[in-house]
Amino acid sequence: MITPIAWMNGELVAYSHAAVPVWDLGIVAGASITEMSRTFGHEPFRISQHLGRLLDSVRSIGFPQNYDMPQLEAAIAAVLAHNVRLISAESELGIVIFSTAGANPTYLGADLASRTMAVTAVHTFELPFESWRPQLDRGVRLRVARVRQIPNDCFDVSLKVRNRLHWWLADREVAEQEPGSKALLLDHAGFIAETSTSAIHLVCNGRIITPDSGVLNSLSSQLMEEFATELGIPFERRPVPLGELNYASEIFLTSSAATMLPVSHVNGEPIRDAVRGPVFEQLASCWSRLVGVDILQQISGAHT
Repeated sequence: MITPIAWMNGELVAYSHAAVPVWDLGIVAGASITEMSRTFGHEPFRISQHLGRLLDSVRSIGFPQNYDMPQLEAAIAAVLAHNVRLISAESELGIVIFSTAGANPTYLGADLASRTMAVTAVHTFELPFESWRPQLDRGVRLRVARVRQIPNDCFDVSLKVRNRLHWWLADREVAEQEPGSKALLLDHAGFIAETSTSAIHLVCNGRIITPDSGVLNSLSSQLMEEFATELGIPFERRPVPLGELNYASEIFLTSSAATMLPVSHVNGEPIRDAVRGPVFEQLASCWSRLVGVDILQQISGAHT
């Protein structure tokens, strides 16, 4: 029986054997940079952009940089070549790359820790279209959490890191209030930030608006801006007050994995227009044309 593989520090290993040591700072301190991409038609999408963001983040934080872009591209290609054989033609793979800060000297001793390589890994998983299907059909229900976004004076939140406890707490909080809902975080000034997995976009008076600070440097949001330019729709990055949600005709979320999901309710109140409004549909069509796959049809399970 063929089983999935992963790549860890230059070696291909069985997925079941891919593990981070308990002494690694990625485990001890949550000190890990990560990236998430995916395939469309079993081909990786904009991997160079994701790897560029990963390597920029590694340099910015000062993590060990043991592998360069060509080496990581080769690792991804090797893992994909094997793992795509294990899924159906209709399925796709999520692609995860991460790099840790290295060994904890308290656990290993300073000398051994200095000679122990940080972990850099690549692995994949089958995208869970079935879990996104109800959200595409009925819309995502957002609730504003009491938990706030981490401020930039703690660390640069535009970097994609694995230290995500605040997101987990926020999602748990709102799910207790409204099962099935997802947390929308505000920053400490009360402006809209993002969700645990997605960038948020509003459509107000024919303009697409998304927060400009205190959020991840979202590659899916950059795609929205590209498509908006192509369609002639004004696109704004600026602070977004919470009250502006009340005036949005459409609200939607974007991410590299799930692509686009419409929002139906915020704090129990319905969004004004249809769940999948006209701007959402236009942008989704642009994404589908770019990748040669109907992104919404993939999630809905309606294959032709």
